[in-house]
Amino acid sequence: MADLEVLSSEVQPLRIAMNPKLLEAATLGDKTSLDKLLQPEHFSEDIAITMVKDIAITMVEDAEKQTNCLLGVTLEGNTVLHIVASQGHLELAEEICHRERSLLEASNMRIDTPLHHAARAGRDNIVSLIIQLAREGWIEARRVLRARNMDEANALHEAAKHNHGRVASALMEEDAELASMLNSAGMSPLYLAIIKGSLDVAKALLQSSSWERASPASYVGPNKKTVLHAAVLLRPEIIEDILKWKPMLTKCVDSSLRTPLHYAALEGHHDTVKLLLEHDPFAVCLADANGLFPIHIAAKRGNVSIVDQILQQCPETCKLIDKKGKNFFHVAFQKRKLDVVQKSLYKKPDLKELLNEQDNKGNTPLHIAVKNGDQRSVHFLLRDRDVNVDIINHRGFTPCDLAYAKLDTSLRWSMNAEACIASCLGSIKASSDLKSVKLSIGEAKEKLSGDDKFKEKSFSTRDKEIDKELDLSRNLGFASVLIATVTFAAGFTVPGGYIADDHVGRGTAVLSKEYAFKVFLISDAFALVCSIVATFWFTYAGTLVVDKHTRRRALLGAMVCLWAAFMAMSTAFAMGIYVALPPSRKRISILLCIIALGAPVLTNLVINRNTFSVMKTMAIRQGYRHVIMPIIDLMIRLLGGYAIFFLLAML
Repeated sequence: MADLEVLSSEVQPLRIAMNPKLLEAATLGDKTSLDKLLQPEHFSEDIAITMVKDIAITMVEDAEKQTNCLLGVTLEGNTVLHIVASQGHLELAEEICHRERSLLEASNMRIDTPLHHAARAGRDNIVSLIIQLAREGWIEARRVLRARNMDEANALHEAAKHNHGRVASALMEEDAELASMLNSAGMSPLYLAIIKGSLDVAKALLQSSSWERASPASYVGPNKKTVLHAAVLLRPEIIEDILKWKPMLTKCVDSSLRTPLHYAALEGHHDTVKLLLEHDPFAVCLADANGLFPIHIAAKRGNVSIVDQILQQCPETCKLIDKKGKNFFHVAFQKRKLDVVQKSLYKKPDLKELLNEQDNKGNTPLHIAVKNGDQRSVHFLLRDRDVNVDIINHRGFTPCDLAYAKLDTSLRWSMNAEACIASCLGSIKASSDLKSVKLSIGEAKEKLSGDDKFKEKSFSTRDKEIDKELDLSRNLGFASVLIATVTFAAGFTVPGGYIADDHVGRGTAVLSKEYAFKVFLISDAFALVCSIVATFWFTYAGTLVVDKHTRRRALLGAMVCLWAAFMAMSTAFAMGIYVALPPSRKRISILLCIIALGAPVLTNLVINRNTFSVMKTMAIRQGYRHVIMPIIDLMIRLLGGYAIFFLLAML
C-alpha cells in the first residue's frame, strides 16, 4: 500500500494549496503585501503544507520555503503567476519570475500556462515580459511560446479568440510559427480570429512582416477550408485584405472541392462574388465534388443577381455542365427557380438555346419542369415557340409522356397541377404515346420508377387512395345535408308570407305572381333535389363494399350535384332578398343580388384559375382562335345554371 502511494505521487506530484493572503495580494496587485508574505517570519503560519519544522532555520531553508510559497495553487491549479498574468500586474510578475522562473512553464488543470492567461486577458505587457525573459535565456523560448493547452491552442489562438490585436502582433513578431499551429478543431489562429469576428487580430496578423516565415498551415481550418472560405461565409469585410495577402486562395478548395466563390454564390453575396471574380475570373471554371460550378450553385439557390454577375464577367460559363450534364437552366428548373431563367433570358436572349439542351439522361428543362409538376415553369416554356416539346429522353419519353404518366390513377381534380400540365401539353398537340393509349399510365409509372418493388408499393398506395375517397365522401356529405336542410326550410318559409284565411286565395304565397318569386321557388327546389341526390351518392360512395370504379363515378356525380345545389341555393337567396325588399330599396336589393349571384361565379373562377393559364398558353403557342371554344364552354358552365332558372320561371 505504501509502495502504491509513492508511485501515485510520482505520477502526479503533490500540489501545495495557495496561501489565501497571497492569492488576494496577487489579484489586487499589492506588491507590499506580496513582499511581506515572502518574508521568513510569515512562512510557519502561512504555508499550508510545511515541509520542515525546526527551530534552527538556515538561509537555505528560507529559500526553500519561499519557493514552496510561490508554488501554491488554487483549486483550478493556477499559480500566483497565472493570477498576476491575468490581472496584468507587471511589477508583481517581474518579482515572481525573478524569485521562481519555473512558474513561467507551470500549467493549471486545463494545461494553460501564464502566457495563455496573459494572451486571453489581453495583457500585452505581461506577454512582452515573458517574451523578453525568453530572449534573455531564462527559459526555453520555443517550449514556452508554443505551449498548448487542453484544446491544443497556443497563446496566439487565445489572443485571436478574444480579439487582442497587440498581443497577437507581439507573439507573431517573436515566433511566426505560432500562426501555423492548429488547435484541436483544426483551426489556425488566423482562421479562428475570422470565425470569431476578431478583426483586430486578423488585420494585425495579415499586416505582420513575419508571414514569410509561416507555413501554409497558417491559413487553414476544418474540412480543408481556408481563411478565405471563412471570410466569405462570415466576415466579408476582411476579404480584400486576405486577397492582397494571398491571392492564390481563390483557387483553394475544401473537402467538398468548393472554392470561396462557390460559397459566395451559395450565400448570395453579390459584392463578394464581384470582388472574387475581379481577382480571379478563372475560379468560375472550378467544379465541386458534385460537378457543380458557382453558376449552378447560384441558380440552385435562386440568387438571380449572382447569376447575372457571373454571366456579365464570364459569359462563357453559361455552357458549363455538371456531372449529370445539366446546365444552370436545368438546375434552376429542378429547384423551381424560374426567376433565374426569366431574368437571364431578359438580359441575354441568346441563352434561349439552353432551353432545348439535354442532360445525360436526355431530359430538357421542359422534361424536368413536368416531372416536378411546376406549372409556372411549364407555362413559361410552352409560351416560347422556340422550345421543342417533342424531344424524347433516353428512356423514350417526351414531356407529354411524363405528364400523362404522372396523372393520379385515383380520383383526381381536373385542375390539379399534374392534370393541368397534361391538359396543356395535350392541347398544344405535343406528341405522346400515352395519349394514344399505346402505353398505359400504370406501365409508364413502373417504367419511370425503375423499381422492382413497384407492384408492392402500388398495393399500399391503393389502400391510401381508398381511405382518401372515403374521407372525401364523408366530408362532402355533411355539406350536402346542410344545403338540403336549409333549402327544405326555405321552401315553407317563403318571403312575403302567406295570404290570411279571410282573404281570397288563403294559404297561398302573397308574392306568388312575382317573377322573382318564381325564380326563388325553382332555384330552391333545384337546390333541394340536387343536394338530396348528392347526399345519396356520397353515402353510397362511402360504403366499403362498392368497387373503386363505381365509387369514383358516384363521387364525381355527387360533386357535380353539390356544385349545382350551391349555385341554386345562392340564386334562391338572391331572389328571396329581392322580392322581400320594398321598391324603395331596389338599389340595395340589386347590390345584394349581385353579391349572392356572384359568389358561385367568383368561386368557380378561383377554382378554374389554372384553366385560364392553359388558355393563355394555347393562345400564345397556337393562336387565339384555338381558345374561342374553350372560353365559350367555360362561360356556359359559369352562367348556364342561372339561365335555366330564369328561363323556367317564364313558363
